[in-house]
Amino acid sequence: MDEHEIGQRASALPDRFASRVSEEVLEGLRLMSEGGEYGELAIELTAALVQARASVTAAEQQELRGLLEATGIPADLAEQLRVGS
Repeated sequence: MDEHEIGQRASALPDRFASRVSEEVLEGLRLMSEGGEYGELAIELTAALVQARASVTAAEQQELRGLLEATGIPADLAEQLRVGS
């Protein structure tokens, strides 16, 4: 995954997960996206979803894992996501 693809994928995440995170977290994610802080965005979103015990699809878990890995962040946290239907 190149930088452009990382940016595109990460930039779409705040809106996609907006209903599963708090407004405060969402605002922070949007600021990270605007600032190009895609690794931080991926880790903060994943941590917020784990903490909220929010359900994600297997595809969403895989996408978050892939973004974490692509930005050089260990993807262990993605394994803690609650995968539902």
